[in-house]
Amino acid sequence: MKFPPLRFGTVVERQKRFKLLVDFGDYSDWAYLPNPGRLRELIYPGAPVWLKPVHSPKRKLAHEAVLGYDSVLVCLHAALANQLFLESFDLLGLGSSSHVFKEVNWGRSRFDFSVGGRLVEVKSVTLVQDGLGLFPDAPTKRGTKHLLELASKGDGLVVFVVQRCDAEAVTFHSAMDEEFANAMKWAKRRGVTFKAVNCLVSKEEIRPWREIPVLFPQD
Repeated sequence: MKFPPLRFGTVVERQKRFKLLVDFGDYSDWAYLPNPGRLRELIYPGAPVWLKPVHSPKRKLAHEAVLGYDSVLVCLHAALANQLFLESFDLLGLGSSSHVFKEVNWGRSRFDFSVGGRLVEVKSVTLVQDGLGLFPDAPTKRGTKHLLELASKGDGLVVFVVQRCDAEAVTFHSAMDEEFANAMKWAKRRGVTFKAVNCLVSKEEIRPWREIPVLFPQD
């Protein structure tokens, strides 16, 4: 996935979840941050950020954050995980992508995809500590609900897309959201499959790189 030419800036402050005040050197302006996570290791006063210009009368902000930096470049756009998943079929051994449906309702939830009749939920990961991708980086009742729905169905697939290159594995972030961690362990016992892929990120593009394991360290 290619990026348009990006502008460099530094973070001045974050307002609520989705707005950043960015210093471009000769002036400051507000930008959209397309990620609801806490992002404490990426978004803080003085943090480097790369942004794309937005040219749309429907958008109030003239820039959108694309990349941050935490020893490596990290893609900040959470929603890109779904497209990166679609680009990862060969890496994940999922076969053909011809029978894919988006935004599929089942039970009381809407899931990201149905692939060959199998429900798939995709999670974007940006937090990595000591080579381990951690999800979530903020409590997620919606994510827990999805796992419990998949567990009740007895199958399904959860794919963690790590939008950076330095994760060697992914696991649940119990210290941040114990309910999600417990739901993830329960879903695995009920037959839900977990996969993960990390990505190569540059200022020009992001692309899936390799499958990495999902760990359940308390098993």
